[in-house]
Amino acid sequence: MNKSMQKRLIYRILFLVLTILIIPLVPILIIFVGVSSPEYVIKGTLNMDLSQTEALNYLDIYTSFLRNIIKFDLGTSTASGKSVISIVSSGIKESLIIVIPAIIISYMIGTLIGIWTEKSKRVDSVWNKFQFVFYVPMIVISYLLLYFLSFVGVDFLSNIKYMAAMAVLSVYPIYVIANALKKTLSELRNSDFLLFHKAMGFTAGKIWQTFCYKFIIIDYLSFFENMVIFMIGFLFFVEMPFGIHGMGYKFVIAIQRFDYPVIIGFCIFGIMLLSIVGLIVEAVKLRLDPRGVGE
Repeated sequence: MNKSMQKRLIYRILFLVLTILIIPLVPILIIFVGVSSPEYVIKGTLNMDLSQTEALNYLDIYTSFLRNIIKFDLGTSTASGKSVISIVSSGIKESLIIVIPAIIISYMIGTLIGIWTEKSKRVDSVWNKFQFVFYVPMIVISYLLLYFLSFVGVDFLSNIKYMAAMAVLSVYPIYVIANALKKTLSELRNSDFLLFHKAMGFTAGKIWQTFCYKFIIIDYLSFFENMVIFMIGFLFFVEMPFGIHGMGYKFVIAIQRFDYPVIIGFCIFGIMLLSIVGLIVEAVKLRLDPRGVGE
């Protein structure tokens, strides 16, 4: 088993634990720098009456909020009065409708393009000429697609808005996956590793089946986490034009309203989600890494 990857797995677990311990400092920081009144912040994050906040000190705020996080009680929105958990969970549910299919679409189309460009020089030439399209800002693509579909009479009160958002969100990841796979395939076909095993009597099919496919999967996993971060980070630029009230939309609205409990709630869930994704990715890589065989 690869010791380096074991350490990375342990580091991720420690990072998740430290993050949970550090997050309760956010309300204290907001109060300390004077962004908002202490009563306004504490009332939402701790679900306390204003009369109770006068006797609190920073240690009480920290321990109370940490206890609430462990119990998944993130307080109440100071703007709408709704539970932060309900707002965050509804936003995540709405966003996952477009994020999960966008990831699948990105890998499917990116893989096909990567294989075609590596096998055919003509396809590779066409691909290289049109790569500038993938550098167009996501917000621009969203509004162009919105204008086009509105022009042809598409009703955006229907579920078509989710399909449009999936397409926009997967544009840049397709470019990343296609180029990464093309580079990996090219390096593997011309590698000393492949030539050595052929000289040892292994067939090309056996080598690919035993080792190379695992290398490709590990290569995919190496940027999977970054792709998830990219999609979550740019959700607002997709959800806002298409009227999808997901994580990005609700997070930005919370910032505009100075709704600190909701802001902190989205940060907590976002960090925990990415940490869990990272742990799963590292665990799968640890299991698949051919370099760990025999250790």
